[in-house]
Amino acid sequence: MLIGGRYETIRELGRGGFGKTYLAEDTYRRGNPKCVVKKIQPASKLPALLQKAREIFEAEVKLLYELGSHDQIPKLYDHLEQGGEFYLVQELVDGHDLRQSFALGDRWDEKTVLAHLREVLEILAVVHERGAIHQDLKPQNLFRRWKDKKLALIDFGGVKMIRYLTLDSEGNVAFTQPVGSPGYIAPEQVAGNPQPASDLFALGIMGVQAVTGYSPNQLPRDAATGAVLWHDEAQVSPALRAILDKMIAPDLSQRFLSVRDVLDALPAPQTSRSITAEELALFLGDPKPPTYAIAIPPKFEIARDYSEGLAAVVLDGKLGYIDKHGTFVIPPMLEVDPISIYREGAYQFSEGLARVSVMHQWGYIDKNGRLLIPPRFDSAENFSDGLARVEVGHKYGYIDVNGRFVIKPQFESAAHAFCEERAGVELDHRYGYINKYGKIVIPPQFDSADEFSEGLARVTLDGKYGFIDLHGRLVIPAQFDVAHTFSEGLARVRIDGRYGYIDVMGAIAIPAQFDDTFSFTEGMALVRNNDKYGFIDKSGKLVIGLQFDDAYPFREGVAAVKLGNLWGFINQKGEFVVDPQFEDAGSFHGDRAAVKLDNQWGYLGVEHH
Repeated sequence: MLIGGRYETIRELGRGGFGKTYLAEDTYRRGNPKCVVKKIQPASKLPALLQKAREIFEAEVKLLYELGSHDQIPKLYDHLEQGGEFYLVQELVDGHDLRQSFALGDRWDEKTVLAHLREVLEILAVVHERGAIHQDLKPQNLFRRWKDKKLALIDFGGVKMIRYLTLDSEGNVAFTQPVGSPGYIAPEQVAGNPQPASDLFALGIMGVQAVTGYSPNQLPRDAATGAVLWHDEAQVSPALRAILDKMIAPDLSQRFLSVRDVLDALPAPQTSRSITAEELALFLGDPKPPTYAIAIPPKFEIARDYSEGLAAVVLDGKLGYIDKHGTFVIPPMLEVDPISIYREGAYQFSEGLARVSVMHQWGYIDKNGRLLIPPRFDSAENFSDGLARVEVGHKYGYIDVNGRFVIKPQFESAAHAFCEERAGVELDHRYGYINKYGKIVIPPQFDSADEFSEGLARVTLDGKYGFIDLHGRLVIPAQFDVAHTFSEGLARVRIDGRYGYIDVMGAIAIPAQFDDTFSFTEGMALVRNNDKYGFIDKSGKLVIGLQFDDAYPFREGVAAVKLGNLWGFINQKGEFVVDPQFEDAGSFHGDRAAVKLDNQWGYLGVEHH
């Protein structure tokens, strides 16, 4: 699709209440550089509404052009109107958003939270000084750039008002709803009166999310005041607690009103002036690395990864759940299914519920061990975005957190979870995609179909793998012997028996030269040649040599690796931070990694200094 006679769309990156976002090429510039095109669709094309939409659009793009001069805000290259729809053409930010950093159950240490607050506040200071309000601050709209690891603030909310224009009963222009995202939106913004302090409210909610490990909508609120009740779910200093409370105060008069007010309240950084990384290393030395030690002594027959602050363990043949200190929160009383215990994600909490097997039927328990959804399914998966896939009589459907069917069992197979608002399903031996209402949005036409990731999904046709966009268009032809989902902008593929990586255009980014490869995590990918494992960077350079007998991808800055018969952990420089000493080991999840010693499982912990 050619927009404005100039911008050729490559694929859809996403969609929301405001419209759609595309990856595109600028056909007027040498080399056809990539850019991002956002389409904002008014709810109606009535002349009165379009005129108001134009006024809002022109006012907002003026601010966006000005803001784009800041290094951490995408540049606005162009704006246009076409067919009653409005378009923004912006700089493509090469990085990843912060959703994974705010994964459920992962709690940040206080130092990291304070650094995050300061980093975002410094960007917001520029935004507010220029008379703008972001209005939709949340993890999805903060990108960490690959090139320099700096944050970029994207997707300003003001222009989205166009989408919510309507005419009231008297013919006057009005708005159907405020801009903003549930859980992060401030009360005054809900009332249609956004203030700079509304952005501070959203950032404060992110801070609470970071220290509790819970999403905003999972935390209770005071029935009278609307205040978020979070203190019992976090261990923070009184100073940080007071700052976050003042940032998220429902009453605007009780809240911080400016970025400067919050910055002044934050504990002073250790240096009296901003210094470069080189100066920090030269004058203060590198930051002290984290240390690793046994946090929970080995004593369990089985130990699963932590999720949402709890881990399933088996003691004396019974399954229970421990917290990060090793204390049983749910006593070991559940029967253990020796097969199901090893299924991916089984017995792990997701959105407050964990799937468990009782007499070969699956149900769900809460964090108190109560059986909230009785075992009645032949198989079940974890909850994601409020839905979970279940199997009844060899047919698959989806239930809500109350155990009610939202999408009745009708599919021969179905995706474990919805990704990017879509789930792959099988009907009459062909695969397509449904939305969360069970409606077919991409007709069954493929031999197989996988989940969407970064706007693309892997499919097979005639025994070959390719990739479709969110509309079902085959944007990377089915030509690969094997392919896997995209991660950090690259997907691993097999060509003539060897593995390499392609980019989102389908071009070879890293030539096929390995016996096996794994997806990129934290900027590195695990690879194997001649039965030895090592790690490459995104240029394909082998940065940690092929030397390990087995290994896991990097997670939380370290990777479990095996030398001989023993497992240890290395950092991203390839240095051992925990020497090989374990009979078995897993990856870190929430500062804990399961390890095996003397045929018993415990947990290795990390301490940040």
